[in-house]
Amino acid sequence: MSASTPTAEHMREVLSRYVDCLTRGDCDGIMALYADDATVEDPVGSEPRRGRAAIADLYRNAAGKLRLELDGRVRVADRCAAAPMLGYPHGMAGMVVEIVDVMTFSDDGLITSMRAYWSPDTMRPA
Repeated sequence: MSASTPTAEHMREVLSRYVDCLTRGDCDGIMALYADDATVEDPVGSEPRRGRAAIADLYRNAAGKLRLELDGRVRVADRCAAAPMLGYPHGMAGMVVEIVDVMTFSDDGLITSMRAYWSPDTMRPA
């Protein structure tokens, strides 16, 4: 690990803020976590969104539409963090989506890539 690699504590805190901001519908708060040239693939297999405008568009449509919570400890290796999460979509009472988000961080601790692993087969009754 280089001296400029973000700490595990920092990456875990960013994931915690991400979950909180997404749940509250705080698109600006989410965007403050991302580098200008970041990519988001949500879900994995969809067309990646590149850059602030495309990523902000995604979060303007998604933020506040589900309650997210971490489902276990965020796993960290080098400059990557993987977070198991549960998503409770609004308007789908009694359902939960099992998600794993994997984020890569820049030297200054901003998210450079986020890949969300979920699909219809990870949805189940809560």
